[in-house]
Order: sequence, then C-alpha cells, then structure tokens
Amino acid sequence: MNKYMPLAVLAALLPAAALANPVILPSRDVAVTYSLTAPGRAPATYQLAYDAADQLARVESQSGYYVLANLPQGQAQVVVPALRAVVQAPDFSALTGEIYNADGAQFTPLGTGHYAGLDCEKYLVLDKHASGTACITASGVILHFSGHDANGSADVTALSVSYAAQPAENFTPPAGFSQVDLPPGALLSLLRGQ
Repeated sequence: MNKYMPLAVLAALLPAAALANPVILPSRDVAVTYSLTAPGRAPATYQLAYDAADQLARVESQSGYYVLANLPQGQAQVVVPALRAVVQAPDFSALTGEIYNADGAQFTPLGTGHYAGLDCEKYLVLDKHASGTACITASGVILHFSGHDANGSADVTALSVSYAAQPAENFTPPAGFSQVDLPPGALLSLLRGQ
C-alpha cells in the first residue's frame, strides 16, 4: 500500500465491495476525515467526500492535491491546484474497478468496533494478495482498515464522520485547469516525491 499511499483512503472503500449484500458502497452521502499511517512514512490526514447517488469520491491530501474518482466510469483524476492542472490517472483508475470486485476476498466476522463515535462490524479480510482487518458501518462506511500486501502495510482510521449532502461541484475539476496526460508510472513517481 505504500506505493499507493495517496489513494489509500480511496482503497479503504474496497472491503465494502466484497462484504456487501446489500451495501456495496456507502449508501448515504458522507464526509470522512482519516488518519493514515504506514511504516517509514510520516502520519498523514486525508478527507474523503462521497456522493452516494452518483458513486463519486473526492480524496484530499495534505500535500495540496486531490483525487476525483468516478466509480461507475472507472475513471480517476488528480487535481493539482498549485499547477492549475488536472492529471488523468491511469495508474489509479484500476482501483475504481476493484471497488466493484474485491478480488475474491473472504470476510470473517470478528465482532463489533467503535471509531469516530460510530459502531461498526469488524472483519478479517483475506484474499490471494493481501490480508487485513476492517471495521465497516451498516451504511458501508469504512471506519478502520489495517492490512498489508506485497507493497507494504497501512493503517487507516476514521477521525470524524459527517453524513451530509455533498455538493456536486466538489466532484468535478475546476474550470480552466489544463488537462495533462502522463504515461503509466509517471504520476506515481511524481507523487512519491511529496
């Protein structure tokens, strides 16, 4: 997960997809502030906004950029306000498809948990490439995820959760920003430097 740290919060949606009948993704609009820790990295804070009706996500990093994901279309973009640029993100777009197919993950109930003032169900999550634990609300919001795969390990914990309508303009790139297409791998190299 270290390789994809800027999107680890978005990836935290993945377990909900496998869990999931009838809740596949958050069933209500929600804004969540997460802390993310990973070995060898300074702790980071991310904000996730989610539009349940259109299945749109926005993840804001403390590094000055944010990611917009359109899950039904399998698209992701990185918006860099300092450069007035919108970068098409082929490296991350595969994550949006995986949200609908959690790669055959198996979920074993572990009891209940409580994070950010909300109750959740704990699960052991195992698949052929990774393992971890997740605590998920009845409405499909990940409150805690801790796991590891071939890229490393990460721990994502909700600090606050607000169930409120999310403004549509938060899920579209700003007008007038330049569109940039990078080859696969280039975006990850740039983001690792931040």
